[in-house]
Amino acid sequence: MATIIEGLFAGRAGIQSHGAAISVLADNIANANTVGYKTSRGEFVDLLAGNLGGAGSSTAVGSGSSVKKVTQLFTQGSFEYTGRGLDVGIDGNGFFILEDSSSTRFYSRAGNLSVDSEGNVRNQNGLSVLGFPANGSGGLEALNVNEVSATTTPTTTASITGNLNSAATITTVPDPLTNPTWAQVNAAATFSTFVDVFDSLGESHTISVMFFKTDAGEWTVNAYVDGGETTGGQAGGLPEEVGRGTITFGSDGLRPDPIPAVDFTAAMTWANGSQASSIDFGFNPFTQFSTPSNISSIVQNGSGSGSVTAFNIEKDGTLFALLDNGQTASVGKIALAIFANPEGMRRAGESKYIESIESGQPVVGTPATGRFGTLASGALELSTSDIASDFIKLISYQRGFQGSSRIVTKIDDLLNEIMSLAR
Repeated sequence: MATIIEGLFAGRAGIQSHGAAISVLADNIANANTVGYKTSRGEFVDLLAGNLGGAGSSTAVGSGSSVKKVTQLFTQGSFEYTGRGLDVGIDGNGFFILEDSSSTRFYSRAGNLSVDSEGNVRNQNGLSVLGFPANGSGGLEALNVNEVSATTTPTTTASITGNLNSAATITTVPDPLTNPTWAQVNAAATFSTFVDVFDSLGESHTISVMFFKTDAGEWTVNAYVDGGETTGGQAGGLPEEVGRGTITFGSDGLRPDPIPAVDFTAAMTWANGSQASSIDFGFNPFTQFSTPSNISSIVQNGSGSGSVTAFNIEKDGTLFALLDNGQTASVGKIALAIFANPEGMRRAGESKYIESIESGQPVVGTPATGRFGTLASGALELSTSDIASDFIKLISYQRGFQGSSRIVTKIDDLLNEIMSLAR
């Protein structure tokens, strides 16, 4: 049979549950500026004691309340744009995958990343950030920028697009047997540009591309390098012709079909001990209209070694390193993990979570694919803690705490009244 004592226990339970709920709010407010923090909510349930009429009776007496569970609400946070290349936020579903020295994996929404002295990409707590390296095996691995800065790719193709002025006068191509100077070549050329290419050692070389109008609708294209940079080249740094081709245009100003994929191949043996270079040059699309000659684009497929100076992260998770040689190289893609029930994950402190039975196993993938969110470069996801809302809740919890305290004191007064009956 229920007694007044059970009301005392109910008051005590109310004090405990509202105290726990206030602690949850305090945690939210304390983390108002924690990057990637997700606000928590105390889940109240009622406690049922004995009842006056047997099981299932409508006269069952409650025994107070309890905070059954603390749930984190994984709502999307707003972004603070910092402009820092290694700051990244997740827009949508997913968690960064982290790993410590014992291969224990953690998951986080905090994207304030950094690079250590060994080139490893790490989070704010020094844990390795996992992803799919550009030169990796295809599985999850720790990302390291040094693997990119040490690699070189020799140039094998170069593609140039643009327009040649149809009104240009006809000129004569210098005879390479006469050993022309750079001044003579430049004076004879109708138009010129240059391409920076890389050898097998990663050293950069400049190839000058000269256009000579030799007939109506016909142009000769020559490639020159500084003879002092090649084995057996022209002494005194004279221009050395390393490739020559011809491009023609129809009356419509376009190159007639079929347009070859390669117009000529430039071949040279560099004097620095690198492997001989063979570079295929293509000029498509190219036009001949009565407008000033110009170059629209130059694309070559080589890259040289260099030190990393800056970073950029694309929406699809690709981490690019900007090298001091002006090249951009892909380090790899940052991986994300999603869970069937993210609210079932367990907090591990320092903005980290670990999987649990309730959360299910992680599904790993790359940003901007399937259910995975995209990444926002140069931005951090802010805490979802709402101080205004939490203080409003605090008023309600405070009243509940005070009310439960008053219940205890009033029941104590009633017990004193009962005890006085014995006097």
